[in-house]
Amino acid sequence: MKKNLLFLLVFISMTLYSQKNKSTQLGRTTLKELKMTVYENDSSANAVVLYEHGNFYKDPANNHNLRTDFYFRIKIINKNAFDLATINLVTYKKENIKNVRAKTYNISSSGAMIIDDLQEKDIFTKEITKNYTQITFTLPNIKEGSVIEYSYSVISPYIKIEDWKFQSEIPKMKSDFDASLPGYYTYKIRLVGFKNLDKEESTIKKNCLNNSIGQFSCAIISYGMSNIPAFKEESYMTSKKNFESKLVFDLKSVINLNGKTNYTTTWKAAEHTLKKYFLDNQTSRKGFFHRNLPENIFVIGNSLERAKKVYKYIQNYYTWNEWYWNGNAETQIRAAFQEKSGSVLDINLALFNALKAAEIETYIVMLSTRSNGLPTKLYPVTNDFNYVLVKAIIDGKEYFLDATNKFTPFGQVPERCLNGEARVIDFDKVGYWQEITQIKKTNSTIKVLLKLNKDYEFGGQIKITTTGYSALNKRETIALLSKEAYLESLEGNNESLLIDAYNNENLDNPDKTFIENFKARIESDPLNADTKKITINPFVMGRTKENPFKLKERNYPVDIGYPKKTTSLISIYVPEGYSVSRLPKSMAIKLPNNDGLYILDVKHEGETVTIYSKLQFNKSVFSSREYHYLKEFYKQIIEAESVFIEFTLQN
Repeated sequence: MKKNLLFLLVFISMTLYSQKNKSTQLGRTTLKELKMTVYENDSSANAVVLYEHGNFYKDPANNHNLRTDFYFRIKIINKNAFDLATINLVTYKKENIKNVRAKTYNISSSGAMIIDDLQEKDIFTKEITKNYTQITFTLPNIKEGSVIEYSYSVISPYIKIEDWKFQSEIPKMKSDFDASLPGYYTYKIRLVGFKNLDKEESTIKKNCLNNSIGQFSCAIISYGMSNIPAFKEESYMTSKKNFESKLVFDLKSVINLNGKTNYTTTWKAAEHTLKKYFLDNQTSRKGFFHRNLPENIFVIGNSLERAKKVYKYIQNYYTWNEWYWNGNAETQIRAAFQEKSGSVLDINLALFNALKAAEIETYIVMLSTRSNGLPTKLYPVTNDFNYVLVKAIIDGKEYFLDATNKFTPFGQVPERCLNGEARVIDFDKVGYWQEITQIKKTNSTIKVLLKLNKDYEFGGQIKITTTGYSALNKRETIALLSKEAYLESLEGNNESLLIDAYNNENLDNPDKTFIENFKARIESDPLNADTKKITINPFVMGRTKENPFKLKERNYPVDIGYPKKTTSLISIYVPEGYSVSRLPKSMAIKLPNNDGLYILDVKHEGETVTIYSKLQFNKSVFSSREYHYLKEFYKQIIEAESVFIEFTLQN
């Protein structure tokens, strides 16, 4: 999926201002493009990028700052793509956007081209925060069939090159990126995604830059792709950043008057930087926590129990402020402790220090969350990380900990943290990559006992027990909603379900199994005077109704987060005076390599119909090659759980 391009160490010249001539200018729309009514490579597309181009270079006319000229030409096929005509551009601090130009092309009844230009007064600028500014404009006179064309330039003093995204939510016919990169900057270029380049060119011009630093070579690079399909998101995926085809530029080093500065060197050096800047030397505050935590915690003889008491104290003491990283390199443990609130970094560093104070072997763990994308492992890039966990080793057993959520059991981390391998930092030695393991298994058990009442409703008891992430998700949902809202959501998600009474057990004790008890009624099809039949779908809670996999082809993995198991045991008494005239069929299906299974066992014995089902996944990540097996797997489950039990009145 990630490919190192042949040209890894690249250079640029301040003298190559002729690079500007490579930038694409407006006025390239044709009548053929205007007459297009459908994109032949994707007939479902609402729009298609006809051409886009980025051109990066040093600009002497703007104080030798870095400049990127952007050009886009897009065919609007139908009204569902009208939103593409509104452009929002965000700049950071000292960046500037210049030379905004835009045109809308339509075709007249006589077949002539009509052009509407964007007016300067229709370009709006507003300050989002003290660091970010947004420029917005909407192209005029948008219709079904229009072609929009716009260009702009970003002038930046910052040496970071933004990713060039070949792939997006709409298909593209052609996408190019050219660059002339400074000779005193060294980058490593990566191609991410599943599509190969159609164009990959690089040339070096020696001795093209002379200044007070020295003499440098220059390089011109050019990359391109054609016929790029739209990236279509679907259930059970991590960040689309991991899979969209794009170029990534990682800055390795910079040469200036003070010498050479390396940005990606060794992990030992990178971890030293993390300790000094990101962790702000707050990892030496164990004395503070020894003084401020209850003294009776530190005298507990059993190491595991002592660690659990520390974890529970920190977990319940702090309130998470919803920040992963607090926006800068400085975290003040004392201030966060006094405020009883903080970011993920604040809270989990407090946990780290408190465990250290309790003489527990503990390490900082850096990771990138599922929504943030996978960190590169080719070389150290600390900016890839956005989250901190704690790893404790107790009696030879490893525990990964996160104290930001009051409902998370000891040894379990939030699902957002399950994103491949994390980096364990050992400040005395070089750290290492490790997959986060979970202590708690994720299981759900549903027990249902139903009997027909005089109103032709099946009433009875439902008991649901959950562990692991299933329990965590339920506890979080109940904490966010009122009891009434929670029960209404259950009734809304389970047709025909009416809940008369409800209670739960162990809501505030995440280390124990979460139990829910319901007194409920299930609306059946009413007695029919002609057919004298009653029908009921027995899967009254947790029924699989929709296939999460709908794509014809999926090029990225299916990541369900964690192995899981759901079992149901449903008992329905045969109504008095009725016989069973139809039952679901028993079945059993498996995924290849026993990676998942579904069992449905239906029995009618005496006056009771018993239905046992089990859905189990034995791994968390399935490759794109296994996608069609999963799709068919769910199709069969939906069919199996769509059937009804039928009772017929006896003569």
